[in-house]
Amino acid sequence: MPKLTKEIRDLVVANAKLEFLENGFEHTSMRSIASNVGISVAGLYKLFANKEALFDEVVKPAIVEFDTYYESVKKDSVKKLECEEFDAIWSGRSIESILNLLYADFDAFKLIICCSTGTKYENFLHDLVVREQKDTEKFVQRLEESGVSVRPVRSEYVHILMRSYYGALFDVVRHDFTRNQAEQFLIVLNKFFEPGWREIFRV
Repeated sequence: MPKLTKEIRDLVVANAKLEFLENGFEHTSMRSIASNVGISVAGLYKLFANKEALFDEVVKPAIVEFDTYYESVKKDSVKKLECEEFDAIWSGRSIESILNLLYADFDAFKLIICCSTGTKYENFLHDLVVREQKDTEKFVQRLEESGVSVRPVRSEYVHILMRSYYGALFDVVRHDFTRNQAEQFLIVLNKFFEPGWREIFRV
């Protein structure tokens, strides 16, 4: 059996990505991955405690990048609020930055959105919507504390609309859009949602 070097570990991760993409998490076999790489199953388990740990290794860099992007947008919105740039708040998510994020590791997002049943990521979209909704509610409160009149909107309406937005956004991953196709779609998506949010909240 070859030594479990960093090169072997990287080969395992690369092969696992292909297996997960083809079969999904639930139907991927650790034995198959080990065989493809040329190590024993026992050797594979020395590298990764279980299949979910291996899946996490594959997608975690994309998750970290997404969280970084999300937090940067949130901070940017707060900065615009402090500068009273209220109109600019609605255009805080540039299409270019979203595309850069998704297409830097498209396969990882494909795994998260389409192949993660049975992992902690299987509710990624739902968890993201809940996170965004909570942050939006806090942000609306800050707007009101700043003297900005905001139209009250029922919580369940906001949740459904956010779920619709993120569902549509990640459909570019589900449907394997090229970057150019995704760019054209996101232009349409933003034209649809940005005026809608302005109208709903009446900021």
